Amino acid sequence: MNQRPSLQAFIADCEATGRLRDLWSLSLAFFHGRGVAMVSYHADVDLPEDDVPSHEVHDGLIADGFPKDWICQYIEGRLSRIDPFPDLAAKLMRPFRWSEISRIADLTEEQKHYMDLRAKADLGDGLAMEVYGPNMRNAIVGLGFGTTSPELSGQEILELHCAAQMAHIRFCQLTSDRRQVADLSPRELQVLRWMAKGKSTTVIAEIMGISRHTVDTMTRRVFDKLDVNDRVSAALRGLGSGLLGQRDIA
Repeated sequence: MNQRPSLQAFIADCEATGRLRDLWSLSLAFFHGRGVAMVSYHADVDLPEDDVPSHEVHDGLIADGFPKDWICQYIEGRLSRIDPFPDLAAKLMRPFRWSEISRIADLTEEQKHYMDLRAKADLGDGLAMEVYGPNMRNAIVGLGFGTTSPELSGQEILELHCAAQMAHIRFCQLTSDRRQVADLSPRELQVLRWMAKGKSTTVIAEIMGISRHTVDTMTRRVFDKLDVNDRVSAALRGLGSGLLGQRDIA
């Protein structure tokens, strides 16, 4: 059993760290100390390899402890398109058990297929939750318990949620300077181009093979980086700055 750091100590350690790699390690130690076997962070981030161990970063998904076969299937099968957890976590605004989803959500046939694939992967039960950041830099955190399924009190779930929230806030702080000076990432630029062509969030998600939640996240980042509040202004700013050409809005 890993040592169980207190929530207060974890918050202090998060505030003190200046490296994303250390923040990820601190977060894993906290969650592992509370019986969590698998951790995922869905933030659609583009991280240099020296920020987080590269084998744990998978095109917008940072994961630890999940079976490698499942991660490969999730990425190569583009299962983020039909993964119902991010959208439901954003709607509920509270942590919920993975095992609850069939009861609390009206799943589509594709989403039911996704749940069948998860069942075959034998991931066990866990928690899904949304965490909130500045300028709507929200993310989804998954905490899996593997073969165990502990009965958690409301206080214990709140502690897990608070820790995930604190880690996300620190992540936003550590990457804020990079976002202010960085150009759009390749995928953000792709979203901007499809927005400029008038494509809806749903259509962009289908074209790019990602979830609506991911498109929404990248859209907010595009708005933030371009200092705009709507799609039309983003397209005009992109055109004026040279990010877009005339063919991108045709």
